[in-house]
Amino acid sequence: MRYKKVEEMPTQVFTPIKQSQLKISIKFKFTVAVIISLIIVMGVGVWNLNRLQAMAFKQEARIRSELVLNFGQASRNYVIKQLAPAVEKHTPEMILEAKSNAFATRAIFELFNEQLPEYIYKQPALNPMNLADKADKFEIDIINYFQEHQNINEKTGYTNNENQEFFYVAQPIKMETSCLECHGRPENAPQAILDEYGTRNGFNWPVGDIISALMIYVPTKDLRTNQASMLQAVLGIFIGLTIVLISLIYFLFDKLVGKRISQVSQVMSQAALNPGVTVRIENKGSDELAMMGKIFNHMADSLDDVYSNLEQKVAERTSELEQTLQELKITQTQLIQTEKMSSLGQLVAGIAHEINNPLSFIDGNINHARNYTNDLLKLIELFQQTYPQADSKIQEHIDKIELAFLSEDLPKLFSSMKIGSDRITEIVLNLRNFSRLDEAEMKSVNLHEGIESSLVILQHRLKANADHPTIEVIQNYGDLPLVECYPGQLNQVFMNLLNNAIDALIYRLENNTIKDGKETNFTPQILIHTEIENAESVRINITDNGSGMTEKVVSQIFNPFFTTKPIGKGTGLGLSISYKIIVERHRGSIWCESQLGEGTTFCIQIPVRQIH
Repeated sequence: MRYKKVEEMPTQVFTPIKQSQLKISIKFKFTVAVIISLIIVMGVGVWNLNRLQAMAFKQEARIRSELVLNFGQASRNYVIKQLAPAVEKHTPEMILEAKSNAFATRAIFELFNEQLPEYIYKQPALNPMNLADKADKFEIDIINYFQEHQNINEKTGYTNNENQEFFYVAQPIKMETSCLECHGRPENAPQAILDEYGTRNGFNWPVGDIISALMIYVPTKDLRTNQASMLQAVLGIFIGLTIVLISLIYFLFDKLVGKRISQVSQVMSQAALNPGVTVRIENKGSDELAMMGKIFNHMADSLDDVYSNLEQKVAERTSELEQTLQELKITQTQLIQTEKMSSLGQLVAGIAHEINNPLSFIDGNINHARNYTNDLLKLIELFQQTYPQADSKIQEHIDKIELAFLSEDLPKLFSSMKIGSDRITEIVLNLRNFSRLDEAEMKSVNLHEGIESSLVILQHRLKANADHPTIEVIQNYGDLPLVECYPGQLNQVFMNLLNNAIDALIYRLENNTIKDGKETNFTPQILIHTEIENAESVRINITDNGSGMTEKVVSQIFNPFFTTKPIGKGTGLGLSISYKIIVERHRGSIWCESQLGEGTTFCIQIPVRQIH
């Protein structure tokens, strides 16, 4: 029997079968799949970023508007509540600058606009004394809107004026009894009003009617520019990271999988074209490719015996060859699935790591910020107790910032921030637990962490969407001990079983019709139950209330390539791989209990300690 390593084979024995094209095809398909996935992720990310930016844009414009609007309101209130009463103590004459809040506020904003001319403050009215306050068509619509909706105290939005976009905030102004002195009957009005504006406009306003609005227009040009710049920057960074990630995945795929598969295919080609020479694959490592090499070498030995005793052994060796090819096909498919899950684990681990760094900084500083704030609020309280009569400017600022409300709300704000930070920390922890897919070392772990990590990854399928309502997950966990296992492989089993449960529920929702095309009183549910089976093993049950299966289907579900899903929806290997992981790798057992029309339960039993 002649043996040669593939590296030692003479060049002339290699009959070209376009091995390079095979390698390129595998890389090309893999790369296209990665690119399409990243494009989808980028599209969703850009859409969410644009939505968040629009919300932030509106919030910033509103903050700017309210600052100016509050300034205007403060000016009006100052004239009404302080300046006008103070002037009336000294003279009964009508002094517009001191007693007319509209006149005084307009004068104040003329000085304000000398510094910020782009901000427009107006108090438009339907029938104003001063024609400069006459409402235009847009402002008339705003006033009419407030008249039709008496319970609404504010309206915001966007408008264009002279090819420039503005964000506006409008508040209704009602006619009050105190305004009758100037806006009641013309014969009762102060002479100064008549001398300034005459008797044609601004009189006979009914008390309680909305006769004008307080409006502020804030330009949005700089905000739009900042929004576009931020979007461009984020897109640039994301595209750059995408290119780097694709290159890295391409390199790793070529180094870890592509070259070795190409070598195996070349050896297989040589064996097929040179039946008189037995070739072997060097067995290096203990992964699936090395296993495939061992299977191939075994097949080569078998073929050598067949050629030596062809007439006597052809029948029995044909059967063995078919079984070996079947195992090889399963191994190749399992390898691809394992590499996919490993790549997913690496990607999830990287994302969790990148999120955890800034999260640690935020979480570590929230408590300090809350303590600092409490100290400052305590200091302010001591000042108020020591100096109860504050200076007028200080008191005015206290009223303006609503110090009492701020003191009460600020601690709540920090508590909300802490709750959000803790929630993100929990999600990152679950992602890091799931990222242990590539761990080949057996260790003692908490199985509940693996289940929770799988649920986090599948959260997008559990949430309600256009195709199905929310899938309820009921977690009935027992007090399990740490279990010695391969955590990454068990995570893969949990992922397969949960995915199958979700598919079964979606199938029932799409195909079962009872009334008017929809099943009534049906809530899709998945029940996860764990318990200690005995002192030496634990049990995990994953139950769904889907359509269930017949006994014939149940008897075949763990067979390789058996599937009830449509073409393109399933490979028929998920449960077969899960069976190998539980039974062969963990010396446990897995079985299925199903009732057609009622649901399915997958039961897993795993020893707490493995026998080494």
